[in-house]
Amino acid sequence: MNNIINIIEKIKDILSKELGNKKVLDKDIATALEINYDNFRKQKARNKIPYFEIMSFLAKRNISINWFFFNQLPESLIENTSNYIILKYQKNIIGSAGGGAINYEIDPEPLIIDKQLLNYINSNYKYTEILQVFGESMEPNIKDGSLIFVDKSKKIIKNNNIYVIKVKNEIFIKIIKLKNDKVIFQSLNNIYNDLIFEQSEIEIVGKVSGLITKL
Repeated sequence: MNNIINIIEKIKDILSKELGNKKVLDKDIATALEINYDNFRKQKARNKIPYFEIMSFLAKRNISINWFFFNQLPESLIENTSNYIILKYQKNIIGSAGGGAINYEIDPEPLIIDKQLLNYINSNYKYTEILQVFGESMEPNIKDGSLIFVDKSKKIIKNNNIYVIKVKNEIFIKIIKLKNDKVIFQSLNNIYNDLIFEQSEIEIVGKVSGLITKL
């Protein structure tokens, strides 16, 4: 199912049953998905499916994603969907391991991850998002094109840990060291020089808790 009209009709059916078979309007769907109504109308006109909001809507109601999108009966599933969670994949934000990457747009997409993976890397799933890495300054540990898990609940700086940091409109992925009132951004690749900022100039987005590397 990849047509937003069909998806809207299915959501209407779900909401109608909840409301005692009352008629459901587009504005009711926008409210249920927690989307601004004007934005919802624009997405509908462009046939853009708000996957993350729909998956959150389904999760709150314990409705199978497989059933909703693919008409697959829950009892036919091999894996229990409760073993998985949906994370925000900030596909349009590229964190730079080098000189900093500018955020032109924030429009997250859903990415389904096994809970056991987040437990293994000790990342809080309620606050974890995924970013893509650009650049070679954190190689060999973090390669260009890798996906990193960012735990946004961990904003207190601990020396020699890797963080995602915002400086003005740029995003950096660096080892952080505090020295007096200065913050030092250090790369793993020794051909890159350290960057030094005042503490007032930076904003900690979160701590890097894990990564997925392309082979």
